[in-house]
Order: sequence, then C-alpha cells, then structure tokens
Amino acid sequence: MAPIKKKILSKEEIAKKKSEQPKRRLETIKNDPVLLAAYKEKERLKYLKKKEKGQRKCVKDMTPREHRKARKNWVAYSSDYRKKQKIRDNTDKYVDQNTPPSSEDEIIPEAPLLNNERGAEARRRSIVQWRKRNSMLKRKDLLIENLKKKLVNEQQRNRRLKHRMIQKKQALTPESKIVEMANDPNQKAELINKRYLAILFKGKF
Repeated sequence: MAPIKKKILSKEEIAKKKSEQPKRRLETIKNDPVLLAAYKEKERLKYLKKKEKGQRKCVKDMTPREHRKARKNWVAYSSDYRKKQKIRDNTDKYVDQNTPPSSEDEIIPEAPLLNNERGAEARRRSIVQWRKRNSMLKRKDLLIENLKKKLVNEQQRNRRLKHRMIQKKQALTPESKIVEMANDPNQKAELINKRYLAILFKGKF
C-alpha cells in the first residue's frame, strides 16, 4: 500500500492554523472547570508579577502621559474589536440567509442573531454617547480655564493702571509737570513758548 502523501500547506494556511490553536485550547479550558480555575490562577499570578515589576499600573498610579497612552491603546483595541465583531456578525448573517435548511422541519433560529445585533448597536451607541459627553466636558473645562486666565490678566492690568495713577498723583510736582508736557507732543510747543517768554521776561529785568 502506497504511503499517503501529506498535504503541503501554504504560508497563509500555516499562519491561520497557528492562530486558531490558542483559540481551540482556550475553548477546551473554558469547558473544563478545573482547567479554567487553574488558568485563572495562573493569569492572576502573572498579572501580580507584572504589577510588581511596574509593567502593569492602576489608573490612579499612572502619570498623565501614561494615562493618555493607555487610553489611546484602549480606543484602538476597542475599534479593532468592533470591526472584527461586525465582520463576524455580517458573515454569520450572510451564511444564515444563503444556506438552505437540510429539511423542511429544520429552521435556523434568528433570535440570537438579532440579540447580538441589538447588543452591538447598544454598545456602539453607548460608546458614541460617552465620547460626546467626554468631548463636551473637555471643551467646558478648557473654556473655564481660558476665562480664568483672562480674568487674572484683566485683574493684573487693572492693578497696574491703579498703581500708575497713584504714582502719578503722588509725584505731581512742577518739574514732573514740565517733563510730562515735554513728553506730550500736543503740549511740547506750548512748553517751548512759555520757556521762551520766561527767558525774555527775565532778560528785561
């Protein structure tokens, strides 16, 4: 009897097979309570070890930069998950609609699919509402911060003007009047005329 030739798999098929192996292993673990408990304990110890090394942090322990990075990663992961979930739902829907039942008595139930679609739509609406609410709060905080800065600047400006007015009133002497008139272009000509008349008047006597 001739030996059976082993089917040669392509690179895509090998990669797909490798990616499906962990999923099948995880499904097997989930179906066995003992294996599931051991798996959860192993994951918990792994998390604690990473937390001890500083590779995992709680939100309250993160710096603002780390929090922004974690939030950005979460948004990317969530978007990727929703896209995959949508493709999976559309594929299941297409298969259900285009696969005839094996007999007249066999009817493919559509209720779970509708429930999945409703759940996905509800999650999507919840995320959209959360983003809108978060964006509104950020804009509101930014507006309040800008108004506070403008108020502080206006108060400082008023204090400076008040201080200058007080100094001007205190230092109002004949010499300061002359300096003020000399600095004012509208009063400079009048000051020269007065000075010239004073010199002439002094020369006569």
